[in-house]
Amino acid sequence: MPIKFTHVDLREEDTTESFFSHQFLSARIKTGYESNEGFDPIFTDGRSEEWLEANWKEVKDNDLRYEEDVNQYITLTLSELANPRSLACVNEYLIDINSDAGRIAVSLNSKSNRFTLFRVNADFLLLNLGLFRSDLYQDSEAYMDKGGSYYFSAATSLKSLQGGRTGLSDVMEKLSINFGKYVEILRQMKQDADNYLSFHAKIPETELRQLEHLLTLEVQNKNKPGAG
Repeated sequence: MPIKFTHVDLREEDTTESFFSHQFLSARIKTGYESNEGFDPIFTDGRSEEWLEANWKEVKDNDLRYEEDVNQYITLTLSELANPRSLACVNEYLIDINSDAGRIAVSLNSKSNRFTLFRVNADFLLLNLGLFRSDLYQDSEAYMDKGGSYYFSAATSLKSLQGGRTGLSDVMEKLSINFGKYVEILRQMKQDADNYLSFHAKIPETELRQLEHLLTLEVQNKNKPGAG
């Protein structure tokens, strides 16, 4: 659900969804990764069922080049960063960045839970590598492989759950195939939107760690029995 806010400098009202959509699409253009490159919108127009079935691989490859659905998914995922209600689901399934979601998924009986586990942790890696964790850049290739693998597993789990391809499973697959590209777009977006996404880079590392420690202690104190 989009959240309304007011730009501090311009005093103009906006929504998180509109803001992130503009920022992400602008970053796509700057990086040279414009949407739907190579997609042919008339590829399947007027084709018979027999032709579509015989050329299913070419049809799917063309479908995977369509990216408006990925743009919307990433925009909504970014918008959820500002929505406290989304944190409950994220915290339930989020694991340490160096852990293996695949090992945990084996113990889950529900296909829906396995899908959510892979999707949440794939989203987490995408946003961390793109926006927040510059310290991971040196080892980013390994983390990118992991993020792409998580999205692929999310797509596989969802197709198993739904009995075949869906719009969301296609989005997961596209994110899996082009994970590195979307990380690069998000890094460009962070670089451009210094008022909103680079503020943490201006805080010295020691102060940032100290703030993180204080916040952790505050949460622990609130969770103690009898805490108000």
